[in-house]
Amino acid sequence: MADKSQVIVADATLAVQAQLVDVLSGAVNVTSVINAEQLWHRLEQGHGDTDLLILDAALVAPGLDVFCRKWLAAPETRAADIIVMGPDNSDYEVMALTAGAVDYLRKPLNLPVCLARVKNALRQRERRQQLESMSLTDSLTGLANRRYLDDFLQSEWRQAQRTQGALGLLMVDIDHFKAYNDHYGHPQGDRCLAQVAHCLKSAVQRPRDLVARYGGEEFAVILPAVHKEGVAVVAERIREAVHNMAIPHAASLVEEYVTLSFGLAWCEPLQGEEPGLLVEAADEALYSAKAAGRDCMSETVDLASIRHLLPH
Repeated sequence: MADKSQVIVADATLAVQAQLVDVLSGAVNVTSVINAEQLWHRLEQGHGDTDLLILDAALVAPGLDVFCRKWLAAPETRAADIIVMGPDNSDYEVMALTAGAVDYLRKPLNLPVCLARVKNALRQRERRQQLESMSLTDSLTGLANRRYLDDFLQSEWRQAQRTQGALGLLMVDIDHFKAYNDHYGHPQGDRCLAQVAHCLKSAVQRPRDLVARYGGEEFAVILPAVHKEGVAVVAERIREAVHNMAIPHAASLVEEYVTLSFGLAWCEPLQGEEPGLLVEAADEALYSAKAAGRDCMSETVDLASIRHLLPH
């Protein structure tokens, strides 16, 4: 692991915290939490940089199973494993492992054993992430796949709801791609998809933004914390970049080269709303762009302007 892993030690006993910080600090970055309120606050705020939580069971007693369930379900924290500390008692160990912990440390702590088990948990997590990364990437284009897109959108939607932030979405479609495949053959069609994907990735410049393959010849771009006007700016940058590549498309009814159509949507999500609303708005906008002749982008649909039309 090139960068040090981020570990939270949650224990109300300062002496235990000091012991763990001392033994772990050479291997990982350690943050201390001393009460349940701080721990719940960290969960609710969604600190997605955490790799491992070392939790004293007494800190969330009697609700260890409830806490673990919430921690492992929340998009912002579910990638962080939990090691539970507790009494030298098999029943407690079974309870912790059943709740979702990856390991159990018996008190009083054996510090060399603690260090070895923490390192082992982090190695296992890294291997799991490598496997998950393979399952979350589209093999043809190298972009995020639909599964990762859905998870990312859900996470950013919740973040925007918490912070009263904004979220933009582009739905992007290669114009007359079936005709392209029929004319040039599927191997060349795959190369075209990879070229367009690379172009999208290069044109979307902020590290937090996500470009994903939505399916077939359709792509999606999620733009967290973006101004409404910024959605069209990104779409135009992508459109121009693909135009400049000038990939020949003799079967197109629009141009002699590959072009794109864009559906644009933006919102400041309200509590109780689901991200599917933004996807539906962008899909409808994409349909409008195609109906308008393709090789163009829709106006940016602001969800606030159509909320009164949505079912309640």
